[in-house]
Amino acid sequence: MIIAAALLLKNNIDENTAAGEASEELLTEVIEQMPEVVLEPEVSGPMPAVSVEGRSFVGTVEIPSLGLLLPVQDQWSNDNAKVSPCRYKGSAYDNDLIVCGHNYAEHFGTLNELEMGAEVVFTDMSGRSFYYVVTNIESLGAYDIEEMEAGEWDLTLFTCTVGGANRVTVRCEATGKMSETGAVPDVLEAAKNSHHTR
Repeated sequence: MIIAAALLLKNNIDENTAAGEASEELLTEVIEQMPEVVLEPEVSGPMPAVSVEGRSFVGTVEIPSLGLLLPVQDQWSNDNAKVSPCRYKGSAYDNDLIVCGHNYAEHFGTLNELEMGAEVVFTDMSGRSFYYVVTNIESLGAYDIEEMEAGEWDLTLFTCTVGGANRVTVRCEATGKMSETGAVPDVLEAAKNSHHTR
């Protein structure tokens, strides 16, 4: 039993390390494809995406209070989630974006430490940052998909709890603040200060 527990612990540590290294490398390449100035805003339709190492990315998510800046892939799959958070559903343009990630320490593993009013920033691949504040944190059942997608939330972030029985679910409301067209993308400055791009 002790040996099995030790092997499981080692496997979890190895997975966390690999996930952190993968997201760091991918973030660097995603940031490199950001424009030097914020482009004209999209008002509808799919969010623009870029290809990095055969994966499609729609932007980044930053949670300053947790020290996180992570690339966001266009579509969720178990394989995709092993290297970075993914768009589960929705769009920043339609105020219904849902982003999911594994509970790796370097991904969404500390979502449960967020406090009400904390800032969250999503930046699309046109360089435009959308600013949100955390307004609700709840725990949902692992298979409670209807509840996950319910409500008028502008942004939802979620991850599984240890053991996977529930989902830590963070609901956010848009503040109305966005990057201005023609300005230097906010995420470029954030990337300079992030350990994820060193």
